[in-house]
Amino acid sequence: IPKMLIVYRAIFFALLIFSCFAAFSPSDGSFKLPFIDKVFHFLLFFLLSLFLDLSSKSSIVNSKSLILFLVFYALLIEVVQSFLVYRSAEVNDFIFDLLGILVYLMFAPKIIKNE
Repeated sequence: IPKMLIVYRAIFFALLIFSCFAAFSPSDGSFKLPFIDKVFHFLLFFLLSLFLDLSSKSSIVNSKSLILFLVFYALLIEVVQSFLVYRSAEVNDFIFDLLGILVYLMFAPKIIKNE
């Protein structure tokens, strides 16, 4: 396995762990800027898409299973949050997760090509 592939996979798994920790930990509501939560959702799933793509043997643009993995992961986060008394599920969070994935998929050929 090429060294950079290992690095990309490590970053991808670190992002998964970070996102679980952030999503399932109690929120103190310290984010006072409007929509900053949605920006974080968008960026996280854009980065998850990027590093999943970089750590895969073929582009996720052509892989329905990898795209579905990201979509179901985003949905799973919201479903789990709906069962936590100190968190809440939000449809808008899921939408911004999907937007992060979609924007990545739109620009992936240009991003990967220029790497």
